[in-house]
Amino acid sequence: MKLLSSRHGKPEVSAAPAIDSPEIPQKRSDSAFLRFSKKLRPTLNQWVVNQSLIPTTPILDAALLPWTARLQADWKIVQAECDMLLAERNAIPPLGQIASYHRRIAPDDKWRSFFFEAHGYEVVTNRKRCPNTAAILDSIPNLVTAFYSVMEAGTHVPRHKGFTKALLNIHLGLRVPAGVDRCRIRVDKEERGWEEGNILMFDESFPHEVWNETDRPRAVLFIQVMRPMRWRGRLLAKAIIQVVNQTKYVQQARRSIGATRKRKGGPTPNATTTNIATMQIEQVRS
Repeated sequence: MKLLSSRHGKPEVSAAPAIDSPEIPQKRSDSAFLRFSKKLRPTLNQWVVNQSLIPTTPILDAALLPWTARLQADWKIVQAECDMLLAERNAIPPLGQIASYHRRIAPDDKWRSFFFEAHGYEVVTNRKRCPNTAAILDSIPNLVTAFYSVMEAGTHVPRHKGFTKALLNIHLGLRVPAGVDRCRIRVDKEERGWEEGNILMFDESFPHEVWNETDRPRAVLFIQVMRPMRWRGRLLAKAIIQVVNQTKYVQQARRSIGATRKRKGGPTPNATTTNIATMQIEQVRS
């Protein structure tokens, strides 16, 4: 489970240059990979633009992904399990302690996250603690990453950007302090706030920056999925993700959170719990 956070700061119109993630290489081979990927990034991202089946704007309409309607309908189920964790959120580790490459944008303990899965690995204990949310996540196609993202009062995440346009970030608002002017995200030149029960979807390859200048925590379900693309684009995206999965960046975080490789086919270690949760969700829906 990882989080990020950073020192409190007021937004400025003339923002500093975006920080690329990952920020702190961990070994020579990964450093070489990072340099090589930065050189290729413009070409690869243009390929993604050409292959994309949806707009390539900074912020996108969640309705472009039909499954988000069901997620939004089930938001109260997800919120209930998140609320249980918020009561003991100091036990959720900050991202900077889990993944050292995020320390430049997460130097303090204010951005915490409770991971369900990431890059082909899952945290079985976390899935068992929140079985309804885990069951909902299992129904999402092309899922890459999923976690509860909790930003404490005074959190500021500096301007930064992701490494590829092949992935989309989706935030389901769970606990959101009132006031968009004080709890917001800027993606490229657009500023938005979160709303409980609503979805915000954006392209993380654009520079983005986050503030929670309220006196309460902000919690969202953070989901990352592959962008809908033509088959050539999908092959490229899968190749990029497979390479990233083997880097020290991902492996360091995996060890920190006790994640294990997600099983393909057959029951997962918590399959019974998840199946029971799925039946409970259907009962709530009906």
